[in-house]
Amino acid sequence: MKNSQRKHPLLFGVLYGTAIYGLIVLAILCITGVIVAAALIIPMFILLVFVLISQMRNISSAKKEEDVDYCLNTYFVYKYIMMPVELICAGILGAVIFGIIKIISHWPEDELVSTFLVFIITLIAAYVITFIIAFFIAIIPCSLIMFTLIELPCLISIDYVLGVTQKKYGMSSVGRVIHFLLQMIPVLDIIDGLYISIKYWNRGRGLAVVTFAFTLSITALVLSIYLAIRFI
Repeated sequence: MKNSQRKHPLLFGVLYGTAIYGLIVLAILCITGVIVAAALIIPMFILLVFVLISQMRNISSAKKEEDVDYCLNTYFVYKYIMMPVELICAGILGAVIFGIIKIISHWPEDELVSTFLVFIITLIAAYVITFIIAFFIAIIPCSLIMFTLIELPCLISIDYVLGVTQKKYGMSSVGRVIHFLLQMIPVLDIIDGLYISIKYWNRGRGLAVVTFAFTLSITALVLSIYLAIRFI
């Protein structure tokens, strides 16, 4: 498959985003009791599988032709499409950690309130322990499988780019492994991808500026909301 015959990753990226976010919306609707949404989950899942298979073929073709540009484009298209989900996940995790720290740092001295909090925390801990057990038994494997499927175009693309970078620019094996592992961490994955693209391939400077501006805007928005809630 020649480069001219391959579809631009943006086209498949749009379909990919439609399938991913469509499945998320449909899942939420199903949870809220909209039964009709369940009928659309299978077609949306089929669309996701179709896009993944098609994109895998394109990436495989690009690898055979040593088309690093196509792999980089694919990587960034899919990463930026998934950025909202990654930011939401990172935000939820940060909010939970911040909430726990806040509770501990402002532990009340009143015995009745303290006893009530201990009871609530114990109850929550019981649920958390149960969830953790279920998490390790079932949710982690399922999550890893889903993550791998969703991130497959990005992971395969960046793995190839790292391989070529290692051969062409002398990146160490340890460095390659570290860069690949960073792709598993939300937000850091895009930063690392931009670092690789700019340092070794002299590409992505514009994306870096946009990413920085976007991240700064989101941070400012979240901080403004927090300050408004705290002081108003």
